[in-house]
Amino acid sequence: MATITRTDRLILIPLTTELEDEAHKIYSDNRVWGHRPQARHTSLRETREIIERTHRSWNARDLGPWGVYLRERPSEFVGVGGVELVDGKVWDLKYRLRPDLWGNGYATEISRAATDAIRRSESSLPLTARVTTNHPASFHILEKLGLTQVWEGRRAGTEDDPTEPNVRIYSDRELDDETLEMLKKRP
Repeated sequence: MATITRTDRLILIPLTTELEDEAHKIYSDNRVWGHRPQARHTSLRETREIIERTHRSWNARDLGPWGVYLRERPSEFVGVGGVELVDGKVWDLKYRLRPDLWGNGYATEISRAATDAIRRSESSLPLTARVTTNHPASFHILEKLGLTQVWEGRRAGTEDDPTEPNVRIYSDRELDDETLEMLKKRP
């Protein structure tokens, strides 16, 4: 597994089940899911499943989501972020951070570290991200990274659910129809 990555202000550690309690505090926080409350984790099992799924990304390409800590206070958990290899077809960018630390540029810093890591290791695959349309702060981060919107609508299977917000899919390049359909179906 990859080594620890450091940015100007953060320490990025490969996300493993050893970090599941800290990750679960983020994934179960109502404030983190204000834009999509039905996705909030209500059990540690849900968080563990996400970590196990993303661990496959680390095993396949030595890159995946990180547990994030502050450099100036290394015991302080910030959240989860990075990229996940999805079906061997795309890198999917994601981040979930403690709400009391929002607005400090950490999501951008994590995202830049992830895109730099992709460029060093596997730039042949598209970099994608999915964000709900009621979460404009994330649009700005993705656009700063040079990603462009390639689709907007309801995730497959949620078209008739009024509680589900629309989703935007961003990418660093044009996506073929099969890849776009796969991303529309992801939770």
